[in-house]
Amino acid sequence: MRRVLFLGLLLSLMWVSDALALQRGDVVIDDRVTITVDVARTAREQAMGLGGRSSLPKAGGMLFPFDAAERRTFWMNGMLIPLDILWIRNGKIVAIDANVPPPRSHETPAIISHVADLVLEVPAGFVRETGISVGQTVRVRYEGVSH
Repeated sequence: MRRVLFLGLLLSLMWVSDALALQRGDVVIDDRVTITVDVARTAREQAMGLGGRSSLPKAGGMLFPFDAAERRTFWMNGMLIPLDILWIRNGKIVAIDANVPPPRSHETPAIISHVADLVLEVPAGFVRETGISVGQTVRVRYEGVSH
């Protein structure tokens, strides 16, 4: 029993330390909306995403950068909060999925797919509140990258 509890605690601490180790950056949309983001660069960070988080700051989010524009598929597995998801290609927003709800315990998580080289997740309602729309420009800054 102690071994199981220790293993559970160890895995929890590993998840927290991974979440804390994410690189931080800024995304600027339409030269007027700045979002402070955690950057999920590795496959492991991207697989974890925002799963398990119970909240996001109002002007906060998570950025998923990729090497090339390809069809990217995201699912809401482990999500506890609704999100707006922005799909970005070549520095422009190409699609927005607004108010994507977290799955209920008995539901299959939502699966969404678009061609993108960046994906940005922000709190649900943020896109509407800030007037963000398809076609607007996106600039990204984090350590070692600026585009």
